[in-house]
Amino acid sequence: MNKRLRCSYRARTGWRSPEVCAAAALCLAVTVGCGPGDRAAGEESEVEYGAALSEGAAIELAEGLSPAELAERVDQFAPVTLGFDPALLDDRQKAVLRRLVEASMILDGVFLRQVWEGNPALRDRLEKASGEGMEAARTYFDIMYGPWDRLLEDEPFLAVGQKPLGAGYYEEDLTRDEVKGWLEENPEDQEAFASYFTVIRRTGDLGESLEAVPYSEHYRNELEEAARLLREAAELADNGSLRNYLTTRADAFLSNDYFDSDVAWMRLEDNLIDPTIGPYEVYEDRLFGYKAAFESFLTIRDPAESERLAKLEDYMPDLEASLPIPDEHKNLDRSFIAPIAAVDEVFAAGDTRAGVQTIAFNLPNDPRVREQEGSKKVMLTNVIEAKFEHILKPIAQTVLTPEQASEITFDPYFTRILTHELAHALGPDYVTDQPDLTVNRALRDRYSALEEAKADVVGTHSLAVLAQRGEYDDAFLQQVYVSHVADLFRCVRFGVSEAHGKGCLMQFNYLTERGALDYDEDSGRFSVRLDVMPGAVSDLAREFLMLQATGDYEGAGAFMERYGAVPETLGAAIDRLETVPVDIRPEYAVTEMMEEW
Repeated sequence: MNKRLRCSYRARTGWRSPEVCAAAALCLAVTVGCGPGDRAAGEESEVEYGAALSEGAAIELAEGLSPAELAERVDQFAPVTLGFDPALLDDRQKAVLRRLVEASMILDGVFLRQVWEGNPALRDRLEKASGEGMEAARTYFDIMYGPWDRLLEDEPFLAVGQKPLGAGYYEEDLTRDEVKGWLEENPEDQEAFASYFTVIRRTGDLGESLEAVPYSEHYRNELEEAARLLREAAELADNGSLRNYLTTRADAFLSNDYFDSDVAWMRLEDNLIDPTIGPYEVYEDRLFGYKAAFESFLTIRDPAESERLAKLEDYMPDLEASLPIPDEHKNLDRSFIAPIAAVDEVFAAGDTRAGVQTIAFNLPNDPRVREQEGSKKVMLTNVIEAKFEHILKPIAQTVLTPEQASEITFDPYFTRILTHELAHALGPDYVTDQPDLTVNRALRDRYSALEEAKADVVGTHSLAVLAQRGEYDDAFLQQVYVSHVADLFRCVRFGVSEAHGKGCLMQFNYLTERGALDYDEDSGRFSVRLDVMPGAVSDLAREFLMLQATGDYEGAGAFMERYGAVPETLGAAIDRLETVPVDIRPEYAVTEMMEEW
């Protein structure tokens, strides 16, 4: 089987709740050490983490990895230049964008520390290193944001030891049991430890105590400089909503309170430059899945395309009502405000740049903001186009029958990605009859994969509902189903141990079991049974939604166990994709343009 099937994918469009509340803090105290990936008691303390590379030691490739093999890993990522027409911007807007890029570069460095505090020093040493394989090592380090391969379960590609479970958010040797023990003895610390915007550090002469340090203190120097640049950009901005967002976000960097700036982001309007900057996703934290990573998307809005897509927002109440679950589990009274923005990515930094690139996102994550303002779906059109041409079409041509592969076109694929994002705002946010228990807190480490898979199948189910309403014809819907299946192969290549990769694997196995996929042994190709697929997708959506509505942690684990193994047919198909890039490696034209601004 291809080694890529052992990898781990960090998905980024899923719903995460960054609010800090007593219930969440209590959940931390109750659930630490419960995940299926926990090591046995005492085992974690014996693991050599990143600090195993001593200060004076020469940098070497991981044992058994040759320079040629590392170069092949680099080649899995196809370089793609993402540009835009600078004539769209006047001089004032160019000055705004320049400062936003500079601020994003600073946050890029913050995220590098969040992956592992030793990363900046290691990158400096790597820059000076010479010898065979070091050039590929530098490139792959920059792709992966550290010396661990995100496509191979964070396996080190440099001789540095294992990646700390808590990344750079916790002391490297901290275990779940130690944190749990501290909180049992110091319950007043629960809220701060559960915060999405603190790091956990040892204190005392012997490191016998633990404390939560706000991001605003731990990353003070970087965040003060980033805040200064955001304020300069705000002063230059001629759009009032953009000015307000940048100002309140700058304030948040220093106060550690992101609520007002999330609201301001939701209220951005009539602006050509559309930035998203701050700490959002929690995938980097494998110890608890709580700590938010800094990232930045700087984009140029496409007003015409955004307006074309916006009509889907009107259908959100209908799509919630049409979910294939009993009404008592639906969220019929929620805010269905769901602005949709079609944009071109101009620059990105931080978490979104690490490994596999984001194609769309659904923010903000704070349910307080979502209840008040809704959530925004942002489609990165130029990134989606690049992946469609360089990756999805070649995959379809390799693993699907020629007749169905030829049916895949961009618009159905793009629209399905959009409804995936819309689906993150459909279904339960809280466990039924437990208004203080969010779904992600109930499902804990099993939530991410379920939520990504739910968004996939609920998004496709929603398009079937819209087709019944006359929005799309049968030919369009058939292309949606075929592109859905082709996309399963694409994301399984990212990894089957976390989030989207695992979610796609579960979908593949369930759809196969239901007879929605046929496999031809002679050609090794798959085809979609279009008469079976609609019912199978609806039934699978019900499975995921009910696990969420009931907060069924054990049931989620059983489902993952049943549908989480890679079948031989899938492994063989993946093996035939060796010449197809796993993902793109973006290069941003704006960095050269800035030299003339």
